[in-house]
Amino acid sequence: MKAIQLTGFDGVESLLFTDVPVPVPGAGEVLIKVKSAGINYAEVEQIHGKYLTFGKELPFTMGFEVAGTVAELGHGAEHITIGSRVTSFALSGGFAEYATAKADMLIAIPSALTFHEATTIPIQAMTAYTMLKYHVIPYSPKSVLIQAAAGGVGLYLVQLAKIMGVKNVIAMASSDEKLKLVKSLGADVVVNYFDPDWPNAVKQATNNNGPDVLLQMMLDEVGQESFRLTAPNGRIVLFGSKNYHDIISTEQVRQLIWQNQTLAGFAYPSLPQKMVAESLPELLQLLNEGKLKIFADHIYNLEQAKEAFLALQSRKTIGKVAFEI
Repeated sequence: MKAIQLTGFDGVESLLFTDVPVPVPGAGEVLIKVKSAGINYAEVEQIHGKYLTFGKELPFTMGFEVAGTVAELGHGAEHITIGSRVTSFALSGGFAEYATAKADMLIAIPSALTFHEATTIPIQAMTAYTMLKYHVIPYSPKSVLIQAAAGGVGLYLVQLAKIMGVKNVIAMASSDEKLKLVKSLGADVVVNYFDPDWPNAVKQATNNNGPDVLLQMMLDEVGQESFRLTAPNGRIVLFGSKNYHDIISTEQVRQLIWQNQTLAGFAYPSLPQKMVAESLPELLQLLNEGKLKIFADHIYNLEQAKEAFLALQSRKTIGKVAFEI
């Protein structure tokens, strides 16, 4: 079968379109005929050696998530129906014509969703939903600042934050097009972080208090300024692959202490299974009811892997970037 393998850590030059054997599902696993495979920013970091390989040795087939149909059952997975439309984390690598997945991790694709749209569920949608459910909403914030609001996770965060009752959703993005989009999805205030005066826009939106909760994807200059803007007694939630190599400064530690702020980390894949089991039906209900808009229009073939990764890396895309297989 055709697949994209990672052969090194030299960026897109390490992506190889090649033939590999079809994986065999083990006990408790299924084989999925892949129709679509989503690309995440973590995989952009991975090809540069800045993200986990989860014990896989080079070369290996890339891809964290897939959507497709069940093609074969491993022992103990006989309760799954062949041909079912499913999306899931990929065990064997999702950038391929076939991939294995754990039977108990399969998510039935809502009937109204395409395979491309379904690839947003396992990581992006569930990250946004569970982060808000467990790390934001319990603290009853009046305002939440969302970085990269037009990204895959960000688009879900904006919509879900409003659905969950946040009164003042402040969305940050890098272009007028993106700001217009997130505004249409429910953001109360939109901020272009390329505008030198953007910190004042955030202050004005929060009566000069700063946001009660900051959802922090990056600690570059924009991220550091966002950190400083957070309200006294506020909460900062670090998530995403961009934070893996960042360092909390002494100044930021002092801020946390003297302003009685909370710093939390979040990674959806490591949540207790109980939390995932509680959250998935709630998210799927929202999707089935059509209450969430999904953006999955940047579609590439496997042979275009380099172009796909460069598009995502450039931050010029909106929503999901995926392979059609």
